[in-house]
Amino acid sequence: MLRQSAQWAIDRFGIDNLYHCLLDRRVPKAPWYSGDGSTLMALLGIQVITGSVLALTYSPSTDSAYQSVVYITDQVFLGWFIRGLHYWSAGAMMIMIVFHLMRQIVLGGYKSPREGTWLVGVPLFFGVLFLAYSGYLLRWDERSIYGIRVMLQMLGRVPLIGDWLVLFAQGGPSVGPATLARLYAFHVLVIPLLMFALVAIHLYLVVIKGTMTKGERSTPIHSVSQQREIYKSEAASVDKGETFFPWTMLKTGTMAGIVIGLTLLATVFIGPSKLYSEANLTESTMPAEEWWYWWLSGLIALLPASIAPWAVVLLPVAILMFLLLLPFVDRSPMRGARNRPIWILFVIATVVTILLLTDYRRRSPFTAWPESSLPAIPVGMTLPPDAERGRVQFARYGCNSCHAVGKSNASFAVDFALLRGQLSREKIREYILNPPAGVAMPSYAGRMTKEELDTVVAFCHVAQTFPLED
Repeated sequence: MLRQSAQWAIDRFGIDNLYHCLLDRRVPKAPWYSGDGSTLMALLGIQVITGSVLALTYSPSTDSAYQSVVYITDQVFLGWFIRGLHYWSAGAMMIMIVFHLMRQIVLGGYKSPREGTWLVGVPLFFGVLFLAYSGYLLRWDERSIYGIRVMLQMLGRVPLIGDWLVLFAQGGPSVGPATLARLYAFHVLVIPLLMFALVAIHLYLVVIKGTMTKGERSTPIHSVSQQREIYKSEAASVDKGETFFPWTMLKTGTMAGIVIGLTLLATVFIGPSKLYSEANLTESTMPAEEWWYWWLSGLIALLPASIAPWAVVLLPVAILMFLLLLPFVDRSPMRGARNRPIWILFVIATVVTILLLTDYRRRSPFTAWPESSLPAIPVGMTLPPDAERGRVQFARYGCNSCHAVGKSNASFAVDFALLRGQLSREKIREYILNPPAGVAMPSYAGRMTKEELDTVVAFCHVAQTFPLED
């Protein structure tokens, strides 16, 4: 009876057709390390499952979002584990999506007839970046507010439509409940639905166009027909081909198993991401982002103040255009790492740069947003010469990217005008040289000369007397 029922279901739902089309097909043999795509699919599945479980308890309201995250972490059965697994699998996805992208660039995986597969993969890459960024904003702690403000500054610099984008993202004239609601909608509905559609198309193209084979890597490919002939001959070969299920799935699943295992270990032994103080829209916020964006913060900190604010807008656009045009610009018939030394050097340089910038950000825990303009001073007020020189250094070192002065400039850290003379020069000097533990500000010991430090201290001390702007 059970066998008859199973056979009926297999026939009526077309399962046998799916099996023969997807699993019982001949493909060229693939090494285990080519399982980066399978790993990404597995991690995406973990994200969907853990995200759905978190959504059962999470409250997308500014009044209760933070408390709901605390409740999930401390009260819900295995809530800490679900939240930690969601966090670490997101980080693993960021690493694997970059690895997948770089591996395809090295191999030339975007070349004919796989241009469509590549072009669908590009928006998937940016979708993962957005989900990884928007996810930590939903915690609604003080880091979230900083992240939202950074996002709004990026959107505000988009030519022509920047102001409209800011209003749309905020859901109104300022950050508030509508902002969180829109972030939540995009994080759990809009972007995931678009990604599911793109993933389906991407997988369909992978099945019908295949992946890079050993034969393609060793032979110059001058036409699509030549590539297809090589692919078909390898797939049909006893020595060079295999059945996708179970052999290819077993080998590519090895990488997925290793990465998921590491993700589980991080979840158990490190736990979920630290939750900071609850967000407060009226006070300063902590400038600290997730580790997978440290490289960008390090880059911003090193760029000149006049360039940095535009770089965060132009860089994603430049990367997008580079990736979209790559299949049409690179017309070399050579494929495979051994035949593409220039692209190997490009990938190595890119990865090393990202790692160096990440380490720079790790050693200097700040998130600078340099401004080329000097901090404002009250109308009609003339600063002492040393304080005026300190005002210049204050901007040069990016201090006004975080510190407001009389409610002007940024508002991510202490507004000196609000202190009303509470800090002496000695205390200001000590704070600059040795910030308190846990404060997202680097020590400037050894970074400023004694003269520069003296002038910055003088300006900060005088700034405490500035009247507050309305």
